[in-house]
Amino acid sequence: MRKDTHKSTARTAAQYLATQVTALAMCLLMAACTLQPADDVLPTDPSKSEDRLIVLCEGLWGMNNSVMAYLDKGVVTNNWFRLHNPGQRLGDTGNDILLVNDTLIAISVNWSNIIQYVRPDGTAISATENIPNNRRLATDGKGHLYCTSYAYHGYVAKVDIATKQIVDTCQVGYEPEGIAYYDGRLYIANTGGYAGQEPHDYESTISVVDAQTMRELKRIDTGCINLYGDVTQCGQYLCVNSAGDGYGVPSKCVVLNMASDEFRVLDFPATYSTAYGNRIYVIGSGFSHLTGEYTISTHTISLPHMTVEEGLSGYQPAVDVVAQMQSPYGIYISPYSGHLYIPDARAYTTNAFLYEFDRDGQPLNKYLIKGINPGHLLALP
Repeated sequence: MRKDTHKSTARTAAQYLATQVTALAMCLLMAACTLQPADDVLPTDPSKSEDRLIVLCEGLWGMNNSVMAYLDKGVVTNNWFRLHNPGQRLGDTGNDILLVNDTLIAISVNWSNIIQYVRPDGTAISATENIPNNRRLATDGKGHLYCTSYAYHGYVAKVDIATKQIVDTCQVGYEPEGIAYYDGRLYIANTGGYAGQEPHDYESTISVVDAQTMRELKRIDTGCINLYGDVTQCGQYLCVNSAGDGYGVPSKCVVLNMASDEFRVLDFPATYSTAYGNRIYVIGSGFSHLTGEYTISTHTISLPHMTVEEGLSGYQPAVDVVAQMQSPYGIYISPYSGHLYIPDARAYTTNAFLYEFDRDGQPLNKYLIKGINPGHLLALP
């Protein structure tokens, strides 16, 4: 689940695991019960919706209930994957989704240990099944897919898109998460998220790997621990979340210039982020073990000068809606329409809502998503 928010909103891998184990235990104790449904809603004005959007719901860790919904110009089709693949489940904990090319979508299904490939119409094609504890995805646009994995002390796998087979690997830091490709190099955010459970500390580094040779060139020490969750690429810039430890080390945002390997640290979490134009939009969800609460924040980073504004610049009316959400679980701006989408995972164990805003940030539609923890969105051309 969001392993990010989570990934169920636990902001570190260790926190996530503890949260999900607790959730699983509760689910087993209440096996005779059903999840509380969200009230059905109708889009306010579907005629103004222009996007075709896939919504990947992580589900609950260990429950094999990851699903996808499909939004087509204001009309939602829930259980979209099963609709096009009768009798087949997507798997356990959908962790990332990526448009590889015009005919191929890759989905990292973490606890099922597979990368599932589907066509844009939702039909399953094949899978890569030998990357255990697989996490995030990136592509070079040249026929290869890259996937981070927590296994074997942390590594990146290189997959040939034509054969769906692993052709090379590279060892990186402990529990690597987000990954991006830029100018022949891979940038991998290391978390060390199992610190406290395994004999190592949190990581604070970004591994730089030659994508052709799959050899680590260096590690950039950001000074910020637990670089956990999705990363957002905006040209040569990369936005990375530092989740901290939930105690004395606060969450931070790291913005890396991949052309120079210089970076800036900002004093707010970048739990969820998305890029549009020359801006990175951020929703932070900082967790404190001391209070047991999340603190929600919104910021806009303008590039290349890395100037920061509070709120969501150009989409400011959406901030008031975010403040009313129970559990904001992501942020995404369609590259085709400029519409803003923000999912609300609610209690992390129920059906969810997806909010759509127009180019000015005005509320446009609210959709019922019949899935748990809708953490990953992908617009189709």
